[in-house]
Amino acid sequence: MYTSETILEVRYYETDLMGIVHHSNYIRYFEWGRHVALVELGLPTQEIEKRGIMMPVIRTECNYKKPAKQGDKLRIVTSVKEMPKVKLVIDTSIYNEEDDLVCNGSVTLGFIHSSSRKPTRTPDFITSLFNQFFTNNI
Repeated sequence: MYTSETILEVRYYETDLMGIVHHSNYIRYFEWGRHVALVELGLPTQEIEKRGIMMPVIRTECNYKKPAKQGDKLRIVTSVKEMPKVKLVIDTSIYNEEDDLVCNGSVTLGFIHSSSRKPTRTPDFITSLFNQFFTNNI
């Protein structure tokens, strides 16, 4: 399993008239966690795209547990629990400063060739990156 963590402070423009984070922003927080994780792995999205691969979102799921408010510092925990084969499932849990679960969910990404937009299996350069986290379970 691969796990990454980052902190994000809720900004005013992400809140609604009730002063809580608008539900749509949690998917953006998931994306920020995914971005940080890929950068930490040495493979930012720009590099993946330079190699001719795009990763479209094919599914999202978000379970809201507790509201977050402007100024809250949220801990975003991003995990890959299964070796990607034809899709990459990224689980995310977001916690507030009291370590209460604010929300959790997942984003499923597919792989397509940039030039043809046709689906493909997980490219070897991505598989080899994740091998270190999944090969010792044999």
